Amino acid sequence: MFKTNIKTLFKEIRSIPLESADPDLLAHISFGFRNLLILAYTMPWVTETLGDEAAPHALTARMMEASDRLAKELDKDMTPEDRARCIVYLLHTLCFHYNPDHMEIAENAATEVINNVDLAQKATPATPATEPHQYLSLADSPYLCKILCYDYYFRTEKDSRKKAESLLTKWDKELQKNGFWLDVTEDMALQRLEAYSLFSDVADQHKYEKTIRKSIQYYSELPQITDEVRFLFLLAHMGTFRNYPEQVEQIMDNVLEGKLSATATGSISDKVRNAKPNMLKALQFHILALYLLNTEQE
Repeated sequence: MFKTNIKTLFKEIRSIPLESADPDLLAHISFGFRNLLILAYTMPWVTETLGDEAAPHALTARMMEASDRLAKELDKDMTPEDRARCIVYLLHTLCFHYNPDHMEIAENAATEVINNVDLAQKATPATPATEPHQYLSLADSPYLCKILCYDYYFRTEKDSRKKAESLLTKWDKELQKNGFWLDVTEDMALQRLEAYSLFSDVADQHKYEKTIRKSIQYYSELPQITDEVRFLFLLAHMGTFRNYPEQVEQIMDNVLEGKLSATATGSISDKVRNAKPNMLKALQFHILALYLLNTEQE
């Protein structure tokens, strides 16, 4: 069934003009092509089912085109949160394919965000910040933590690692005994867990191991977790798809039926989805390719 779905979505995604796509749309398209590309190298059915457009060289070209558009998006004006999310998207693509021009853009943008958050936190009534004060909203953000982790990964910036650890330790202290955060939405909790997982990958595998395990256990048992697409991102990152088969299958059913959380991507909502139907298709494409990548090779 899923192979039929991916064939339909692949055709629809290829028809979306990237020139007018926003960062969220570009990211889902790029990540979907990347997942298919990895799968195409080991599973002949990908090209057999999807055609020559799904051959590795064709997928690589399309993925690079989407990434190039994503890098260009950082030249535009946007809110601090949107900019931080766009930077995380670009840095994530650079983990899979290195592009020196994209790396320079990502590093400059990441440095700007990190510095503006620092300035916003240091501002006082006597020395008020101007534009950087808008970045104060990022001071406790998983997006900032991810940027700091990637900054340490790509440039070995020890100060960035220290700042990331400070955020993660702060959240660790706020975590309740059962493994949840008070007054924090499921989506935000999963974003924090993504940041913990990224830090484990790039800096210290064991430092927050107990925190991650305890928190995932709590949130995985919530009935509403099957509405949270981000849970699949987290499981894929950690390589633990097979540990939560019931939740994975239910989320996949919800994704393909369009039953998505209002915060499934950090920006999508019912209103936005109706205004931008391509976003739903791109999200479905990304998730389905991710699912196939994590199950077809088991």
